[in-house]
Amino acid sequence: MRARFLCGVFGIFTATAPLAVLAAPALDAPSPPSGAVAPEAEVVVPSPAETPRPQMGWVGLGVRVGMQDVHLTAPGALVSGVNAVSGKAFQESNFAVDSNALTITPTLHLGGPGFFFKLDAPLSFAPQFTSFGLGLYPINFGVFIESASLFPYLSLGGAANLVDSRNTGDPSTSNKLIGAIVQARGAVGLKFFPTQGLALSGEIGYSPWAAGILLMTPANSSTEVHGGVGSVFDFSFGIEWL
Repeated sequence: MRARFLCGVFGIFTATAPLAVLAAPALDAPSPPSGAVAPEAEVVVPSPAETPRPQMGWVGLGVRVGMQDVHLTAPGALVSGVNAVSGKAFQESNFAVDSNALTITPTLHLGGPGFFFKLDAPLSFAPQFTSFGLGLYPINFGVFIESASLFPYLSLGGAANLVDSRNTGDPSTSNKLIGAIVQARGAVGLKFFPTQGLALSGEIGYSPWAAGILLMTPANSSTEVHGGVGSVFDFSFGIEWL
């Protein structure tokens, strides 16, 4: 009897056990402590792309505006010869050319960093005359500093200019070609690229040797010959599409 009772109890238990398991409530995941923030998935924010720096082109056109000082003095031997022939007592200063002029210089740049070619077409506006000519610079060297968008350079060459008089009281020289000036010139310059294709430029030039002859007409006087050898100093600032 006892064995039959135990078998009945065991049968009831085994029949109802699966139902108990199915009916048992699911265990909840442990909740974070009070006040704690549940961890979130890490968000990866892509870094912004670096803005490309302006690059230097190989062909450029531009224009600079500046000032020029011309100082020419006649050689002493020439003045002494004129005095011997004329019987007068001229001084070297009587034939000197001292002129300050406004300059406008269109320029052409060919070549990138390193060696390049440069061509200028200078125009000078002095109180008594205007000059126009051509500057040729076959020796030029510069270094493009990409991190600063700068291009410092050095130029060596020469320039030749024709001189035209302003309106004077002498019909023989009024508004006519009255002379020429040639010069060997060196220059240092700097270009800054604020944006692609555009450069702001500055240049300082010096001609340790310059020579010229001019037919000048001072106020209330006849035409006089001026000229000699000397030097030219200039500086200018401009803009360039490069």
